[in-house]
Amino acid sequence: MATFLLVHGAWHDESCWSHLAPLLRARGYKVVTPTLPGHGGDNLSPWSITMEQYARAITDAARASDERPICVGHSMAGFVIAMAAEKNPDLFKQLIFLTGFVPNGKGRLLPMIVADPSLRKRILHSDFDFLGGTNSVRLETAAEFLYTDCPTQLQRVATEALIPQPVRPLFSPVEISEARFGTVPKAFIECVHDQAIPLALQRKMQTFTSFDQVRTLEAAHSPFLSMPEKTADILEELAGFTPQLSS
Repeated sequence: MATFLLVHGAWHDESCWSHLAPLLRARGYKVVTPTLPGHGGDNLSPWSITMEQYARAITDAARASDERPICVGHSMAGFVIAMAAEKNPDLFKQLIFLTGFVPNGKGRLLPMIVADPSLRKRILHSDFDFLGGTNSVRLETAAEFLYTDCPTQLQRVATEALIPQPVRPLFSPVEISEARFGTVPKAFIECVHDQAIPLALQRKMQTFTSFDQVRTLEAAHSPFLSMPEKTADILEELAGFTPQLSS
């Protein structure tokens, strides 16, 4: 059975996988859920955190695995897993972008967000503390775009678990190449009702690189909470996919 390496997005830690990870384990898969640097109890200064550190944490987790993992990156973590695979493509069996941001050549995440008209309004749902080096979601509006299709009680629990996001990784350039990142099999799971990364942008980003498979969930931004069973079904299906090698 495969090993899944689940990588959380901005404002979250590994606890966001608490509904999905047990389902995958019950089906016989190994599941690793690291918390990115600066998102847990490591007491690191937000200004010390970079995208390179995120990527290093994921390559370290992959090296520690008994087998090459299938790396799943949600939202911001699309950039994280892309950088990790660019640095060490041989460590990963597959990359799965779960409504995840995809780098376009050499890009920075925050400028990419600001440049897209459909995402600019999302900036209004967060506050920047440039002195402290963080960005925080406004709790009164977080459920509107992060947990749109979750039950009210789950929205409350998930919102209360949100943490400040270090800002430096959002400005870090992520460069990908066909010679390295391009050699790792990739899939994209698009979420039709996503209010954080609209479907049109998800599909635009699918043109930035070659994806072997694309799957669709009738979900909002956090299907691992709103529909963990269906999310597990798609991940299991993708885990069994073998890309065709060109002759």
